[in-house]
Amino acid sequence: MIKLAVVTRDEKYLQQLTNRLHREKDISLLITITIKNLESEVERALAFLKQMIEQRPDMLLLDQVILREVAALDLERTLGYRNKLPTMKTIIVGERYNEDNVLAMMQGGARGFFRTAKDDEDLVKCIRMVARGRIWIEAVLTTHFLEEFIKESMKKRDLLKSLTHLSSAKLDILSPREMEILALISKSMTNEEIADKLCLSAKTVKIHMRNIFAKAGIRNRVEAALLYTRHTLILH
Repeated sequence: MIKLAVVTRDEKYLQQLTNRLHREKDISLLITITIKNLESEVERALAFLKQMIEQRPDMLLLDQVILREVAALDLERTLGYRNKLPTMKTIIVGERYNEDNVLAMMQGGARGFFRTAKDDEDLVKCIRMVARGRIWIEAVLTTHFLEEFIKESMKKRDLLKSLTHLSSAKLDILSPREMEILALISKSMTNEEIADKLCLSAKTVKIHMRNIFAKAGIRNRVEAALLYTRHTLILH
């Protein structure tokens, strides 16, 4: 059971989320809070943080605007609370994302970035994927993220240090089937979804994944998506 905590500004969105997740047997809304003005509701927010420490949710859905307000008001104090929940995974929910902000949030521990414009079914997929230890980044965001890296690489080479081992030339040794699977990974599809789409077993997909990672020097699915996107940008 995935125990979920939600922090949002929108009561209507929280109600919609509650109604949708009520149908999921493997996801439980543990604690929720709606905060419309953090500056005037700091005590409520801190009480909620203490409640999370007591109840220890597996995952936090956090409104991006509230995160920004927290950082502006008292980030150090909040991080002190956050460090008491080291295993809790965080999904940031917002209308749009700036690539630099995504990088900073990933470094801060965020593992999912969900746009409110997407439907509830995608959010359920996002929650389950992050719960399994994976990272959820929408395909279009991945493309923008990589494009920003490319644009800034000549000015800020240090931004690419963590990706210098990636080379699109390594994709030349992948088989057509492996390239097909890599393309689906870049669309944030799970192994099970890839297996269904390609009429393969989940075990076969897992073997292909292992081979792709080994051949291309990829460490995780995010790097796989970034490498494939870089490859397609170079081709076009």
